[in-house]
Amino acid sequence: MRKELRAQGKEETPQEISEVSDPNVITPGTEFMEKLSQALEYYIRGRFNSDPWWRDIMVILSDANVPGEGEHKIMSFVRAQGNMEGYDPNTRHCLFGHDADLIMLALASHEVHFSILREDVLLPNQAETEGNPKKPFLFLNIWVLREYLEIEFKILDPVCEPDIERLIDDFIFICFLMGNDFIPHIPSLETHEGAVDLLIEVYKTTFNKMGGYIINTDKVKDKNGAYLEVSRLEIFFHELSMYEEKIFLKRYKLEQDLLLKTYHEMLREASESERPELRQKLDDLLFNEERPYDRIRLGLPGWKSRFFREYFGAETSNEIGKLQNDMAQKYLEGLCWVLQCYFADVPSWSWYYPFYVAPFVSDLKGLSRVDISFTVDKPLRPFDQLMAVLPMQSWCALPKCYKEMMGRKEFDYPRLEHDTKGRHFLWNGISEELLLSATKVVDKKLTTHESRRNTTRQEKIFLHRDSSSLPHNEVTEQTSHCSVQKLPIDSATSGIGGWIAPDDNDGFSDGSFHSPTTNLQDITSDQTISGTFFNPEAANPVPRLLRNVSVPDKTVTGADISKRPLWHTYPGSRPPRIIQRPDTIWKPSTPASPREEHKNAGTGWIGRGKGNALATAETHLKSSSNSYRRGGGGSSSRRFDDDGAYSFRPLGSAPWTAGDSSRSGGAGHGGIAQPRGW
Repeated sequence: MRKELRAQGKEETPQEISEVSDPNVITPGTEFMEKLSQALEYYIRGRFNSDPWWRDIMVILSDANVPGEGEHKIMSFVRAQGNMEGYDPNTRHCLFGHDADLIMLALASHEVHFSILREDVLLPNQAETEGNPKKPFLFLNIWVLREYLEIEFKILDPVCEPDIERLIDDFIFICFLMGNDFIPHIPSLETHEGAVDLLIEVYKTTFNKMGGYIINTDKVKDKNGAYLEVSRLEIFFHELSMYEEKIFLKRYKLEQDLLLKTYHEMLREASESERPELRQKLDDLLFNEERPYDRIRLGLPGWKSRFFREYFGAETSNEIGKLQNDMAQKYLEGLCWVLQCYFADVPSWSWYYPFYVAPFVSDLKGLSRVDISFTVDKPLRPFDQLMAVLPMQSWCALPKCYKEMMGRKEFDYPRLEHDTKGRHFLWNGISEELLLSATKVVDKKLTTHESRRNTTRQEKIFLHRDSSSLPHNEVTEQTSHCSVQKLPIDSATSGIGGWIAPDDNDGFSDGSFHSPTTNLQDITSDQTISGTFFNPEAANPVPRLLRNVSVPDKTVTGADISKRPLWHTYPGSRPPRIIQRPDTIWKPSTPASPREEHKNAGTGWIGRGKGNALATAETHLKSSSNSYRRGGGGSSSRRFDDDGAYSFRPLGSAPWTAGDSSRSGGAGHGGIAQPRGW
């Protein structure tokens, strides 16, 4: 969702574009997403009627009108099933997607038999070089990752009994500091600079000083934040802040080195007649004390004052102090909000982190005074969500009566604006109160079809009418008179628990299903039964391995984990290629004791390539010096995840393989830092 801007930064008049060419239609509430939901249901029914392998499985469809992000809805299902009496702890789970959050969510489930299926990420031209036109797929097995973490988190003389489950929970929590869909990353933590290594190093160094674990997910639903040991977290933040200026100074030195290299290369390649003028221009750009390419100069004396002046216009110490306190408080709230999303459910649909940048880790102090609580509320309706996120050129995705409202002068639509440094785009805010009052007026003009698109829904479950997964003589009887009674699903025979109820439109629909497109035939004599699916009642999460789980034999040893130094301790952007067999018990690393071998860092590292040298240097500086960008270091534009497919193996069925087609689809998209935005 971007707008073309003139060179001087002024907005051009937006032109409406068609649905076919507009990626913004991949948003809950649009006609496109409604058609996609119908197409998915048509596909599911088609497979039930044509593929005998589908006869004894169940498929749950959670489309874009079911609030929540796809991966979080899937994990809510997994958690709910795990809390049921009689749940098989050796149930296998497979989740498909590229998002790194899937790894953390799978770890948070404390389910051993969890795999993530993803396409291998190939380097440019690698597929052509290897002569393989198809992308290979990879399995990331969580039980193997748990082995690595168990070795990595061995602590010398710990103050309490080591518990790998709690260590994993703390690992997930501290990784939130690198940013995610809801909160930006701490400025000194960049993934490509080995931030994970630093977080683990500081955690192990500080564990005994903290007195134990940071979070207790047994209490994750406590309304007063008892799940978080704030005093221990403050100790961790203090120790982590000791590396902040070292990291900033190294970044600054690398930028200077790149500039000087570019300076000499350009002078060397210029002709004698061009050099005097070029030297003057380069001197003005590179050696001017104002440094227009980097007015903040992180790490150099006075950098914090310059940061708050440039980003927030704060001049006085009181203004800066208030901003520091506000950002620290909201960021702590954000950490707790994300923690509850990962281990329980969404604590509030309206909460969001109100700043475009995260606080510096050295400003995360005085947190014991912060009162953590969230307002329990409901998500926005789909059309309200559309009005909150769609730019004007995407009017085609709105109902007619909503288009008329967006044209009013008093209604402020979302648009992109430069931030104070002009280095990335930020969405301006709109008033939720004004939005809801305006949409309420036009709701009565919606057609029946549009009103259906504007409702939140429940998941749907599908099964073959001859399936042995449900004792559904009762279901068949209910089909005739469409009772609204919810029927329990027998987990002993089906492999899952929960409730099934008649669909709002046509009860336990079966018989026929109309094709969503003109080029496909209707499904007649449909053998599929469908209804509304409800998860078992929510219970406290289980932050430990379940009883009677069969843990796979361990295959990882300390020799499999090589060492590399922390990023700020060695010169240059690439670590020395030193391999050292690690000790069985971890000891604090020093500059003389490398931490892990680091392979080539690829195109994301400083000093890559040539081309237009000055332009390259300026472009690099404008991006790398702005290390407090949204989320994992990207821009603040809306991101659409392509993850969300999930499968499980019911009791009595054959184990799945990489070729199984029993995965069910999940939908839903989340806007960065806007939890209510699905």
